[in-house]
Amino acid sequence: MRLLICLVCSITILGAQTVQDCKKRFDSYLNFKGSLNNLVRFDKESITIYNSKGQKEFTAYQKEIPMLAEVFENYDTKTATKFYKNKSSKKLSKQQRDSIRIYLDVPKGNREKIEALPLNGIKVAIDAGHLASSFTEAMNEQKFLYFLRDSLKSTLDTVKIYEADLTYKTSLILKEMLEGKGANVFLTRPTQSLSTFGCSYSYWFANYKKKVLDSLLQINKLEASEYRKLNNLPEYNFFWDFFRDYELSNRARLINNFKPDVTTIIHYNVDEKNVPWKKTSHNDFTMAFIGGSFTADRLDNIESKLNFLRLLFGEQIDKSEKLSHITVHQFSENLKIPIACTDDADYLKNNCICSKNHGVFSRQLILCNKINSPLVYGENLYQDNIDECKWLMNNTTTAYGIKTNDRVVKVAKSYYNSILIYFTK
Repeated sequence: MRLLICLVCSITILGAQTVQDCKKRFDSYLNFKGSLNNLVRFDKESITIYNSKGQKEFTAYQKEIPMLAEVFENYDTKTATKFYKNKSSKKLSKQQRDSIRIYLDVPKGNREKIEALPLNGIKVAIDAGHLASSFTEAMNEQKFLYFLRDSLKSTLDTVKIYEADLTYKTSLILKEMLEGKGANVFLTRPTQSLSTFGCSYSYWFANYKKKVLDSLLQINKLEASEYRKLNNLPEYNFFWDFFRDYELSNRARLINNFKPDVTTIIHYNVDEKNVPWKKTSHNDFTMAFIGGSFTADRLDNIESKLNFLRLLFGEQIDKSEKLSHITVHQFSENLKIPIACTDDADYLKNNCICSKNHGVFSRQLILCNKINSPLVYGENLYQDNIDECKWLMNNTTTAYGIKTNDRVVKVAKSYYNSILIYFTK
């Protein structure tokens, strides 16, 4: 009996997160160009968080790390903030740690395995990037391609593509594929013509803008000067100065309420070096982003700090890299395009931390850091590539009742294969 107890204890210790595990994660994904060196310090048995004035704010001790991982993955922002401030640098006893874990709403990992439904019980959130439901809206969102016939130097008609349409169709096809294997799927954009607030941006601007700004001012989330500035902005400028990021945060909120096992964020890229996208490019790469790449200014914000601690103490970012690594290779294999390296785009070189897996980059994006689950933020191909733009216009394929093109179907298939591999192999 004693031998059994020792064996169980040793297995538990081996599986637990350590200060060294967190330090490796910090260096690999979270600390953008050393920006956090003065704010996060690692000792042999503890991790300490400092504020911008150099004052000690929070300390995590070795034995607390598994419990803290569960706390920051399962507490809502208000409760986690209260916990963070109350704990401060106090060392919690075993009894306190155990009592906290007992009351955590930790999702159960058990699910019935059915051979024909390998994803039975798995919850997948899918976010179709952007929100335009027409080419006109896409022009306001600045997520479109419009190549005149002469610029293509071919007999093809003028190319008109907008990303939100491609991502939306991809999400619908992927949903059908996943549900066919038993997954429970949530779409942030179940209707193409609506934002995640259940209405179009124009309707939201006309009917909700002032209410939202008034509310944010009242709870001190907006300064009076910023409030006045935003209130006077026209619809187009307000989208870029406020609504875009506000709507992205709402996507993260909806996904987190769903409590997915994994999240897929769908985007179609363009060649950064082809700006202003008035002609085609010969480049075509695939890549994926995960969370991390925090800078010092981000840790001044309590919500961002809580997201940082969730990624530091738990294994979500490691799992995100694994899923993204699989996805990038599926893109490359199915679409027959190369995987991006750091030098293939300035934002990869200047704004990202390159992970150990080819084509996977840690980047400070709203969804990557706010979504509380393992995730892949896919940028599957370059729409402005000389061949891709023609293929994406060739809507002669029907999949699950959706009229689209072969490239969209292959992108959906790549995400589907990746999720299947991630959970079954």
